[in-house]
Amino acid sequence: MSGNKSNDAFDLLNSEFANADLEKENARNLENLRRKQAIKQQAKAEEEPITGEEEEDEGGSSCFGIAFRILIILLLAGALAWIVFMPAGSLNELMEKVSPRIETSFSWFAGLFGGQSGNSGPDNSSDVPASSDPGVTSSETVDSENVSSETATSETTLPASSDEGTNPTKTDSSDVQDTQESNSPYSITVYRPSQIVIVYDYSGNPAKIFSCSSGKASTPTKLGDYSIRAKYRWRFMVGNCYTQYASSFSSGYLFHSIPYNRKNAGTMANSSYDKLGNPASSGCIRLCFRDSKWIYDNCPIGTPVHVVDENAPAGSVPEIIPERIKDSAHNGWDPTDDSPDSPYNQ
Repeated sequence: MSGNKSNDAFDLLNSEFANADLEKENARNLENLRRKQAIKQQAKAEEEPITGEEEEDEGGSSCFGIAFRILIILLLAGALAWIVFMPAGSLNELMEKVSPRIETSFSWFAGLFGGQSGNSGPDNSSDVPASSDPGVTSSETVDSENVSSETATSETTLPASSDEGTNPTKTDSSDVQDTQESNSPYSITVYRPSQIVIVYDYSGNPAKIFSCSSGKASTPTKLGDYSIRAKYRWRFMVGNCYTQYASSFSSGYLFHSIPYNRKNAGTMANSSYDKLGNPASSGCIRLCFRDSKWIYDNCPIGTPVHVVDENAPAGSVPEIIPERIKDSAHNGWDPTDDSPDSPYNQ
């Protein structure tokens, strides 16, 4: 019996030592796991930037700033190249078109901040000062008539052998209006449905009958009673084209020749000449060279102009418009042009 009791005590002691060793081992393992976890968290924190959003924003702003500077440099380089290599006279023409718009914009802002009321935006009724155009035959007061830009005048630049399309947007809003009574021996009536212009003398008899191209159905020549108020030997139009012998009878509306691609009588828009007798413009009255020059030379400022939605009187036969010769030698010339340089006169 005594031998068994001593063995049991020995086994119990060994068991307690074993349990103590196991607890120490578990404690060491737990501490090791904690250290490894802490090391991993520290390494992960070092790899990830603390201010990620700020760095991203800074990088985006930097890229935008570089792109903006590059764009500015390209624009300046393009402007410099255009000034150096542009055709002669282009800068003057550009300034002629832009300066009035800048002036009217400044005037509008000055009125806005100066407390003036009634202005809803810049007044574009004086896009091109009459004094800046050669050939103006009057220097009276500027007309302030309001005309919608949708019915304003303009000519589109196209090669001389193609149609210039439609009359350009308004360039004639700065016409000079004569304030004196007219001493003209004539009056002019435009018969829209017939596409005929009749010039009447004092007795009411037709002095001249012209075939014309008035405004298309979408941009008709406006009806009403007007008078010739300014003239232009050459008229620069929006779209970088020109017309000859232009006589303005209302803001944005003129009698004028077929448009030209340049200020050169040999650059006429051929197909526009072929459309005479049919509506083709955005409101102006197009005539051949011969007929626009006749009005320019014989109908002074103040000559009454009537645009009616009526057919011309029975028996009204316009003067014949010569058919255009369609070869390279005559390309771009109005057959009625009396210039000695015209191939039709050689």
